[in-house]
Amino acid sequence: MPKKSVETLEKAQSEQEQRNVAVNSNGAAAQNNWRNIGLIIKREYKNRITQRSFIISTIVILVLIVIGAFVPTIIELITSHTNTQASVAIVNDAGSVAGLDNNGLTAYISTALNGTGNTSTSGKAPFAIVNHSSDQLDSLQSQVKNGGLTILLVLKRASDQSLQFTYYTNAAPTSDGNLAQIQTLAQQISALDTSHRLGLTQTQMDSLFAPPGFTVVSTQQNQDTRPESQIVAGYILAYVGNILIYVAVLLYGMSVAMGVAEEKGNRVMEILVNAATPFQLLAGKIVGIGAAGLTQMVCIVVIGIGALSLQNPLQAAIFGTHGGGLNLDITGVSITLLLLLLVYFILGFLLYATLFAAMGALVKRQDEVQSAVQIPMLLLMSGYFISFFGIYSPNATWMRIVSYVPFWTPTTMLARAGAGSVAWWEIALTIGLMLVTILVCSLISARIYRAGVLMYGQKPGLRQLAKLVRTK
Repeated sequence: MPKKSVETLEKAQSEQEQRNVAVNSNGAAAQNNWRNIGLIIKREYKNRITQRSFIISTIVILVLIVIGAFVPTIIELITSHTNTQASVAIVNDAGSVAGLDNNGLTAYISTALNGTGNTSTSGKAPFAIVNHSSDQLDSLQSQVKNGGLTILLVLKRASDQSLQFTYYTNAAPTSDGNLAQIQTLAQQISALDTSHRLGLTQTQMDSLFAPPGFTVVSTQQNQDTRPESQIVAGYILAYVGNILIYVAVLLYGMSVAMGVAEEKGNRVMEILVNAATPFQLLAGKIVGIGAAGLTQMVCIVVIGIGALSLQNPLQAAIFGTHGGGLNLDITGVSITLLLLLLVYFILGFLLYATLFAAMGALVKRQDEVQSAVQIPMLLLMSGYFISFFGIYSPNATWMRIVSYVPFWTPTTMLARAGAGSVAWWEIALTIGLMLVTILVCSLISARIYRAGVLMYGQKPGLRQLAKLVRTK
């Protein structure tokens, strides 16, 4: 039989099947609209959450979330065991310095280097200051060379009575983390000694070295006045949230497309459309798979909040009041940001799932799905990468405009909310725009889906797709 006759016959059969679907749509299936949708949702949801891959992937993700939340505490625990107290030997050959004897000079140096109450996680001050006599200089130099002593600081006077400092260390110049502090200390001691030799009183010296009044006025609008711990937590949650939204929407959107293509490929769709309308099949599949994704997302959010909330009490129990780990305050950002994470995931999935389902209904085999869904995937990937660039300038004009585009809203708005302040009306506006876009895409996708699920042996072009969209 000629090829053209075969195609004509297949097209006629396809049109007849579509007319049968329309009849069924107006019949018993349409009368049980909500019941059929509910049954399909239940079937899709149960099939997803009982799959071994779903259970294993959820457990792996939850374990990674917990490990990631405990990373700052683990790093601080390792650091607390590797950090050692720097031993500093002071040899004063300059006599009285700024009117201080050796004990007074040692106390001043200890306060300058260690501050007041500045201790490590082990409860020790960063520097241990010990005063030595000049006859021990050779022994102290040997200890520095052998690594038994961290720093040796020798004070002498020049012919003009100015102080001179000699700094001994075994560390390489490029990796000496103590050099800058000792240089600052030497400048302070030299200035105090000079002021004392000039006859300045203690009041005059205090006035001379008093810090000046310094006020910072920034003309940039929408300044972030949150505490630093909340800002850091906001950035982390924005990064992690965007990754979760991108991966979840991509995986579950592909599941919708693959499911439609599988049912169409093995002719199950011909049986299903006799019991339910194409719209019921589309709605049930999207909501059922989306509910499975939402279940996984809720587990991730709850476990993530719990693991992050345990960090401060855990650090206090391990390190006491001297905990120096990364302090993440999620109390101020978790409620809003994590709520937005769930809202934008739901809206993002519904939007992209309608597109993935329509594209999946147009292919003949499952192996064609990957190429058919390239346009939705490009839209999703674009929003994902834009959010990572825009998180550093969340209030820039271009970032605001991009965040109002419904296809890019889930990731870009979450990045803006985590990195800076977002007005409530912007959130309401983007949610409203997404709902309108979901409605429009659902109507278009439902028409493509209705005709595409029973379209065998032919690949529609752009003109035929446009005709399907206009067909009610």
